[in-house]
Amino acid sequence: MFSDNNKISIRQIFRLFVFDFVGESTLILPSALAGFSGNDGLFSILLGGVLGSLYLCYLTWVMKRMGTDIISFMERTHPLWLQKLIYLILLIHFVGMSGYGAYMFSDVMKRGLINEESYTLILILVLLVAGYAVCGGIESRARVYEILFVVLFVLLAVMLLMAAKDVEPRYLEGFFQAPPQRVLEGSLTVFFCLMPLFLVLFFPAYVEKKNWGKMTAAVYGALWFTVGVLGILYVILLGSFGSASLSTMRYPVITLMSSIHLRGSFLKRLDAFMIGIWFFTLFALVTVFLFYGQELAQKVIGKEGKKRYLVSVMGLVFLVAEVLYFGESGENFRNYLIFVGAPLLLFLPILLLIVQRITQASDNSGKGGEKSEK
Repeated sequence: MFSDNNKISIRQIFRLFVFDFVGESTLILPSALAGFSGNDGLFSILLGGVLGSLYLCYLTWVMKRMGTDIISFMERTHPLWLQKLIYLILLIHFVGMSGYGAYMFSDVMKRGLINEESYTLILILVLLVAGYAVCGGIESRARVYEILFVVLFVLLAVMLLMAAKDVEPRYLEGFFQAPPQRVLEGSLTVFFCLMPLFLVLFFPAYVEKKNWGKMTAAVYGALWFTVGVLGILYVILLGSFGSASLSTMRYPVITLMSSIHLRGSFLKRLDAFMIGIWFFTLFALVTVFLFYGQELAQKVIGKEGKKRYLVSVMGLVFLVAEVLYFGESGENFRNYLIFVGAPLLLFLPILLLIVQRITQASDNSGKGGEKSEK
């Protein structure tokens, strides 16, 4: 029997974060890393995992200082005008992230399965399903991903084993040749794909305080599980295509799927079956930012009616995804993540703590002045 208490388990947290990480990182990182550092992109993945771990350690420290989730913390310690400003900034970023996920989801579906269909129609259907999923709340989504996790990642393991048979050892020769600066640039790209770690600051609202340590351990586990999957996949992609060809591909993992064939006629479109992994992981990325986007929109406006805010946020996400596709702005959005999005999520938590200290000091000095006057 499922409970309905707006709480989720530690195991569900692990699986939610795995889904948030895997879709985007496995789609766009292999070609980017091959362009940065060739075979040494494997070291960029490991270093990016280390950077992600340090970031999570920093977020854990911030979370302990806050003593609650980020929304409750700001409501308790920050003036209303500043709350709304921060909510608005986060809302803009979350709408952009959800739109980017919806753009990739629809683009992968169009390129990989139904090339003759309209991108806009695919996008509308994706957002309608995502909106329906968000209406169920975080518990419903966590239950679905908990069930899908084993199925999808067993499927992924089978796919990797099948693809490993066609690896060319000569493509895997020549490590430690890329300049350290290029390896570092690649690791930063990996780190940027792990920025959904910031969402851990929202999770204290759904987990009892005594389990915060286990929650953090689960997120660490999800992080390194993703790094492991990405590392294995990168080696197989290198061995299948070589770093030069890999760097020119848009979605190399989808190309890899289409190159795998089973004997007989059991599955004529094995690639369609395998692409389901990325459908669900990208869908998770869309819904998680859509979920928090509607929450933040309600905080900015300050009125009840979540469904109304959800529809509004879905409209904005639709516009972002349309611009990214028809304006061919996907690369520009990645530059936004590097130069704006990542610094925002990196420095905002500590700035919130600094503002709390300043506010407390101001309040204490005000009270001291009142006592002296008396």
